[in-house]
Amino acid sequence: MRHAATFLLLLSLATPAAARQDPAPEPLDATKMGVSLARIQKGLRTQPGTETHDGTTLRLQFQVQVFGASPAIDVFKGFDLLHGDVPGTAPSHQQMIAFWTPKAFSSPTAPILAMALWASQQLWKKTKKTACEEDVASYRSLVMQGVSVSAPRCTQ
Repeated sequence: MRHAATFLLLLSLATPAAARQDPAPEPLDATKMGVSLARIQKGLRTQPGTETHDGTTLRLQFQVQVFGASPAIDVFKGFDLLHGDVPGTAPSHQQMIAFWTPKAFSSPTAPILAMALWASQQLWKKTKKTACEEDVASYRSLVMQGVSVSAPRCTQ
């Protein structure tokens, strides 16, 4: 009974390990990797292998040196560091205020100063026109009376 329990325990431990094994890797195409297979083979032929005996097995050690230019890495690709916010950063203080302020309180205010300036200009024009009309009326009355006076300089 003890042997059967040990066998079942070993079988249950070995089954998940066998299920987790990766499938056989696909063969790599060296032409797509950008390396020279002929250069690697030439390097393997020219360098002698070193044999070491540690008493039990024969181990061959090869050292392969591959030279090539690494691709350029653009760290700031897609970031505009001169204009605008950097993506993924925290919001600014002004953005937080705009986010938390209700729309009713963030509506644009009435341009009181601009309205006051416009009203003062209109009042100035009206008083100027009224004063000119009064000058013309007094000029007409004096001319009708026969008094020699100069014409008013204002125009309507």
